[in-house]
Amino acid sequence: MAERNGVTITDNSASALQNLTDGIPLWLASLKAEQYSPRTIEDYCLIVKKYLKHDPQPVLLSIQHYLAKRLNEVSSSRVNTDRKALRSFFRFLHSVGLWPTDPTLNLKPVKVSYREREIPSEKDIATLLKGECYRRRDTYKFRLMVVLLLDTGLRVHEACSIFKANINFNSLEIKVMGKGRKERFVPISELTATLLKAWIIDNEMSERLFPANNAWGYWDERSFEKTMKRQCLKSCIKPFSPHALRHFFATHNLRNGARLEIIARILGHTSTAITADLYCHIEREEIHEAHRKYSPFSRLILEQVEPVPTMIGPFQQKRG
Repeated sequence: MAERNGVTITDNSASALQNLTDGIPLWLASLKAEQYSPRTIEDYCLIVKKYLKHDPQPVLLSIQHYLAKRLNEVSSSRVNTDRKALRSFFRFLHSVGLWPTDPTLNLKPVKVSYREREIPSEKDIATLLKGECYRRRDTYKFRLMVVLLLDTGLRVHEACSIFKANINFNSLEIKVMGKGRKERFVPISELTATLLKAWIIDNEMSERLFPANNAWGYWDERSFEKTMKRQCLKSCIKPFSPHALRHFFATHNLRNGARLEIIARILGHTSTAITADLYCHIEREEIHEAHRKYSPFSRLILEQVEPVPTMIGPFQQKRG
């Protein structure tokens, strides 16, 4: 593969590449062969190119310094993605003999600190679904995608790339190929199934649910993100990402009593701990209500408790 792309592999003690950037096309081809999602491949490519522009001759210490600096600029989750991309790139080049060493070999994972995710309100979603796109056909397409994400909790890429053949209208479920090429079946409501059938009738010629004339053959998630942002602004609501609809799905299912392990399975999580950490959003009103209801102090009948005559410090009671 390297020779076909004009790269000569030499002894492993020296580099077969004049510049590390020359190895990017081969690496991207390997990611595609391993069936990484187009979004992941694009993100990884941008990350590596940005880093190599910063440091064309990297070593472990320079990579660590770069990632440490990034922690002051972006979230720890994003920095961990940077690390994964760089790790993948250098590991590939070293494994095929294009680079003498792997500077990321002893690069430790970035500790990710999860933060509570913001989710849109029901009112905002209702407003968004009433909005009109510039073209009538795009309006139906956009609304259908929003409804699908709300009803299934799918990742945006999973929803965009659905094959029609993977929708089972008899059992009301969709076969999804998630992260790590893991297959799962996600249920859909009868209303969503009805909307999908109507859409498919108008798009019989394509094997994809949301076909598009681009490199992937389907409506890519970046395009959908732009559409959603535009529609939010047009509807005069605070813009939120398509992924927030996944948070909305999980949060409301958990609030309404769904079992954590069932939601984790629908979302395609490998552990229920991930679901609990990322999607169990509790509103402040709920916290206060729980405190009023379950706090041991609130269960006391304060009127029957003899008041303490004095207290220490700034709370000292004045005697009459």
